[in-house]
Amino acid sequence: MAAFAGQFVPLKIITDNNVDWSQWSRKYPMTGNGIPQLYVVRADGEQIYGGAGAPNGDDLPAMLFASLKKSGRSFTNQEASFMQRAVQASEKAMQAGDLLKAAVALSEVGQFGPHDNLGSYAKPAVKSKQLYSELKNLVDAQIAKAKSELLDSNAPNPLKPLLTVYEGESICRLFPKWKAEAAAITRELKKEEQYANEAAQAEAIVRARVVAASLSPRIRNRAESAYTSVIRKFPNTAADTLARTELASFAPNAKILSVETSDDAMPKQKALAFRIWTTQTGDFQTRAKYLRQKSGKIQLMKEDGKTIVVDIAILSSKDQSYLSQQTAGDQ
Repeated sequence: MAAFAGQFVPLKIITDNNVDWSQWSRKYPMTGNGIPQLYVVRADGEQIYGGAGAPNGDDLPAMLFASLKKSGRSFTNQEASFMQRAVQASEKAMQAGDLLKAAVALSEVGQFGPHDNLGSYAKPAVKSKQLYSELKNLVDAQIAKAKSELLDSNAPNPLKPLLTVYEGESICRLFPKWKAEAAAITRELKKEEQYANEAAQAEAIVRARVVAASLSPRIRNRAESAYTSVIRKFPNTAADTLARTELASFAPNAKILSVETSDDAMPKQKALAFRIWTTQTGDFQTRAKYLRQKSGKIQLMKEDGKTIVVDIAILSSKDQSYLSQQTAGDQ
């Protein structure tokens, strides 16, 4: 019997003058008559065994062994405590509407096996499976809504739906069974050149959010650096403002927050004004401000705020000469 030590939680039920006994006996029927009456009930409340009379010889260990096979996987106290903490953090974040934080917490359970098949009837494992299913449904719905807003019209505030889409991509990368879908989530949007600038901002903010949401203090300690990177890379933008707000919520004394955002911090952007850009053949011309260049292309912002991407090779020699002066600043 030593082999079963720690595998069961023994409970003694008083039957005489116990009002709860009648409810118990109705819920869990007994086979046979006599005493003692022995039950085995699984963690989820399912009855595995119910018999009257003392088992003979090897019948008791045989019954206990058979019950264990039906009881599902067990966890050590340390594993159960960790899983409980992760599930509770995920549920709390989901109730608050923070799906990314909920996903980061829930992903920690993956070290014990697939979320939808942990093979355990323990409450944290059952709850993990439920949250896993609910999270996927919510993420899919939010991504569809955000992509519709971005692709079906010119979104007046594209950063918000872009954050939703890039959060969805990051969430899918956290779970092995969803990972294959991740790249497809942003594929269409990456073809929309008018959102290139805001998409880069959204992607950077989401990376910082993932770090800040970690259950590991060692990883969370990198969050300040991640948000600082966003602020420095996208000064005087919506991403800058959002990153500062989110950083201040957990690191109000962060050094970067004491630095004022101003055009003085952006000498290059201040010096660059709107100008006329022309192709070598002269069949295209637009008035816009230079933003950045990468991989043989440049991003320009027109006076109405919309951004376009143009191949450097087709621009006039005057424009290409102007661009060569900006290269050092981009690097």
